[in-house]
Amino acid sequence: MRSTTLFGVYAVVIVLLLGAFAGLTLYSLEKSRWWDARTQLAQESRTLHLRLEANVYRLFKQHGDALLIGNRDGGELEAELRSKIADNLVEIRKTIGREIQLSGEEEIEELDLLNEIEEEIQSINAAIATLTESGDPVETFLQIERLAALLDDDIDIELDRKIQAAVDEELEEVQEVLADADAFRTWNERLAYGLLVVLFGMLIIGGVSFNGQIRRPLIRLQQSINQLRNGDYSASVDLGGSREFRELGNILNSMGEAVAAREASRAEQKTQLEDQVATRTAELQKMIDKLELGEENRKRLMADISHELRTPLAIILGEADVTLRTSSNLNDDVSDTLARIRDSAKHTNQIVDDMLTVARHEAGQLRLDLVETDLRTVVHDAVSMFPGAVEIIEGDRPVLAPVDPVRLRQSILALLQNARRYGGPSISVSLEDDLVNNVITVEDDGPGLDSIEKEQAFNRFFRGSNASGHGVEGSGLGLPVVKSIVEAHGGAVELVDRSGGGLKVVIALPKESRLKEVSVGMLRKSA
Repeated sequence: MRSTTLFGVYAVVIVLLLGAFAGLTLYSLEKSRWWDARTQLAQESRTLHLRLEANVYRLFKQHGDALLIGNRDGGELEAELRSKIADNLVEIRKTIGREIQLSGEEEIEELDLLNEIEEEIQSINAAIATLTESGDPVETFLQIERLAALLDDDIDIELDRKIQAAVDEELEEVQEVLADADAFRTWNERLAYGLLVVLFGMLIIGGVSFNGQIRRPLIRLQQSINQLRNGDYSASVDLGGSREFRELGNILNSMGEAVAAREASRAEQKTQLEDQVATRTAELQKMIDKLELGEENRKRLMADISHELRTPLAIILGEADVTLRTSSNLNDDVSDTLARIRDSAKHTNQIVDDMLTVARHEAGQLRLDLVETDLRTVVHDAVSMFPGAVEIIEGDRPVLAPVDPVRLRQSILALLQNARRYGGPSISVSLEDDLVNNVITVEDDGPGLDSIEKEQAFNRFFRGSNASGHGVEGSGLGLPVVKSIVEAHGGAVELVDRSGGGLKVVIALPKESRLKEVSVGMLRKSA
């Protein structure tokens, strides 16, 4: 059975029991009011009958007194007593009427008995009136004897019997009411105890049912959920209890089996994926190794080619210079040809030197001759070698640092040449130091570079839009060479927009050397 149905039945039964208790209570109250009303009416009727009897005796006593001693008040007291007797009869009749309305037609007998009493009283009153009509003293004695006989027969026997019967009837009704009330209370008490027993029995049965149908399955459900949460899908879920929990247990079993199958499939897929990743990783590592080897070979090849090209270029340049200096009988065409050969060789030799510098830096083989140098001297030397006006901004005290003055001067000169070729006419060099770095800044007021060009400016052979689009000569190796030399010193170079337009190239050289160690053989290797 479903727990909802079971506890619905329990709820209906408990509500019915509570309703029975409420109904029994209301019924008991109503019966108590009815018994109280009947008892009160019976007591009232008995009291009225006794009062009627007393008034009748007083009336007959007053008639006797009038016969014996005469009627002193002219019959006023007798008239008053007759009025009271009439009122008593009316009140008794009303009381009996209320009893008839309350108890039914069984009280009509009391009304018949009251009619008999009333007729008896009227008959006695008529007889007494006949006795008191004659005022002759001779007959007074006879009237007294007749009155005495009337009192003995009609009043003391017949009227008293009827009134006593009415009073006994009322007392009997009171006893019946009390007996009925006592029996009802006994029945009501038994019924209440019976309902209480049933109610407590239902509560006990409901508690046992709740424990077996709801509480224990909930505990087992929590344990099963904890097992599933911990990844244990092997244990079968048996919740027991009501039909809902059994269905829920079946659902959890199905879910656990599905999750276990999914986990097994996922584990298998994970194993396969790991194998595939391991295979792809090995393949990628081989490709990376090949690329790294190719990159190393490329760097070594670039360095070797650049190194090997320097000798023939030096020979071509030297032969052209010697021929131009020693041969005075050359015609103009030959002289011009040799001059172009010399200039081209010189330009090519510069390119080869730059490529060799970059290649050796990339291969970690760039040679530096570090000397404790005043950077102001390096800046002044570079500016003196530059054919143009340059503003120098520096301090009064020396700025010492362990640098290769030739390489650093080469970098500053390259930046000045770039500023002249691609920037504006105003060029300045500033030197300053802070707690960590010595900073050299080369500025110009030219068009500058956009953000994309600044990111690509240190790539080999890259030329910005302000150079490549306007026929300005250059190899695109100036900034890569500067970067190689600066980084070989353990520093950094950065391109920054100049306020008011133009470009700033900032070189930051550490005050304490952070250079990588270079073998003595590598330092001694000729460029």
